[in-house]
Amino acid sequence: MSIQEFYNTAQQREFARQFQFRVVSLGPFDEGDLLYLQTATLPAKTVSNQTVSYMGLDFNVPGSVKYDGSGAWSVTFWCDEGINIRNKMENYVNTIFNDDTSTGLYGVPTETATLDLLGKNRETIRRYNFVGIYPQSTGTLSYDIKTGGDILTMDVTFAYQYWRLVS
Repeated sequence: MSIQEFYNTAQQREFARQFQFRVVSLGPFDEGDLLYLQTATLPAKTVSNQTVSYMGLDFNVPGSVKYDGSGAWSVTFWCDEGINIRNKMENYVNTIFNDDTSTGLYGVPTETATLDLLGKNRETIRRYNFVGIYPQSTGTLSYDIKTGGDILTMDVTFAYQYWRLVS
C-alpha cells in the first residue's frame, strides 16, 4: 500500500479514539455518577480449540466459549468532592455481603451493565450488555498532601457471567 492509499483509507475510515465510549448503566450508578467514569475496557471472548486427530492429521474444531476477564472487569472513576460515588460503591458491595449481619445477595446475580462504543458524532456504533454483573471490590483512595491537587481516582472491579453484543 502506498502512502497516498494509506492516507485515503485513513480519511474514509478514521481512527478509533480511547475516549469514544460511554457506560450507559452500571448497578446503582445514575447518569451523573457515570459522567465521572474515566476508563473501562471492552470484554474479551475466546472459543476453545479442540483437536481431532485422524490418520496423523490434526483437525481443529471450535469448542466451548470463555468470557476472558469476566471475573475481574475493572473501571476507574474520578472521585467527586463529596465522595458520593465511593459511598454508593461501598453500599453496593455491602448488599452483596454484609459482614455485620452475615447476610447478602448470594444467589445468581441478575443485574446488567451496558457499555456503548461511540462514533465521531457521539452516536452508538456498538452496544455491549454485561449479564449477571455484581461488584467484586472497591479500590483504595490514596491521599497525598505533597501533590499539586491531583484529582482522586478509584478503581472498581466487577464480575459478570457473560456479555452480549446488542448492536
